[in-house]
Amino acid sequence: MVDVICAVVAALAAIACAYIAAKNAEAEKKRKKFDEKADARAKERAREARLQLAMIAANSELTVGVAVALQQGHTNGEVEAGLEAVRNANQEYRKFLEEIAIDHMN
Repeated sequence: MVDVICAVVAALAAIACAYIAAKNAEAEKKRKKFDEKADARAKERAREARLQLAMIAANSELTVGVAVALQQGHTNGEVEAGLEAVRNANQEYRKFLEEIAIDHMN
């Protein structure tokens, strides 16, 4: 009788261990998926931050060009260079936003 009870207890313990292992595997899979999404969002935010810094730098370049042009009383290459930098930065940012929109639609 004792042998039967020991066998039943061992079987129940094995079932409990298998159940716990399955739940842990499921939780690990969910955590891994969450971490991958979080990493993707972090990369997206980092890229956006770099683009925003490029836009700020382009705006500063244009501002300096305009200030120099006003000071000297005529436009110069700095204004054109600043405008080109602003156009490029805006184009890159729009491209980024389009990529994000497409990614979120899928």
